Amino acid sequence: MGRPTTEDAVRLTSHILKSARELFFEHGFDGASADMIAEQARISKRTLYARFGSKARVFEAVILDEIDTQLRALEPSGSDEPEIGSRLRVIADRLLEWLLTPRIASMERVVIAQAVRFPALAANIHDFGYQRAVQWVASILAHANARGELSLADPLFAAEQFVTLVVVAPMRRAALGLSPPAYDEAARDRIARGIDLFLDGCRPRQGDGCRT
Repeated sequence: MGRPTTEDAVRLTSHILKSARELFFEHGFDGASADMIAEQARISKRTLYARFGSKARVFEAVILDEIDTQLRALEPSGSDEPEIGSRLRVIADRLLEWLLTPRIASMERVVIAQAVRFPALAANIHDFGYQRAVQWVASILAHANARGELSLADPLFAAEQFVTLVVVAPMRRAALGLSPPAYDEAARDRIARGIDLFLDGCRPRQGDGCRT
C-alpha cells in the first residue's frame, strides 16, 4: 500500500486524539489505559506508542489540541462595539460559552489532578491558553487606554487580573462542583457585575489614575 501520506498521518493523529479525549475526560488519566485508547481508536498499541511515545504524551497532546482548536475558533478579529464594557463582554461571552460546559469542567478536573505529576503540562496550558486570552484582553485595554476610556499604568497586568476574575474563577468553581458548568442567566449576570467592578477601578478619576 506504500507509505502513508502527510494527510493520512494528520487524519490518524486527529482520530487518536479524539478517541483519547473522550476516555481521559470520562475516566481521568489513570482510568484511561493505553489499551483502552488503542481499542477506542481501533489501532494497535504499538501504533499508539510509535506516534506519541507514551500515554502521558497522548494526554498532553489531547489537552493542548483541545485548547488550540477552541481558541483559534474563538479568537477575536476585532469588534464593532464602541464601548470598552461591551467589548470586554463580547470576549468574556465567547470564552465562557466554551469553558462553562460539562466537557471542559471534566477536562479541568483531570488537568488539576495531574498538574503535580506533569508540571510541564501545567506550564504549557498556562502559556498556551491563559496567556493567549490575556493578550486578547490586553490589546482591548491598551486601545481603550490610548483613547482615554481607562487609566492604566500596565494594560497587560490589568488583563491578567481581568481574565483571572472573569474567566478563570467561574471555570474553577464549575470544575470543583461549586456551581453548575453552564453559562446560564445567573452566570451571565455574575460576569456582567464582575466586568463592571473591574472597569470601575480602571476608569479615569480626578488626580491619580488607576495603577493596575
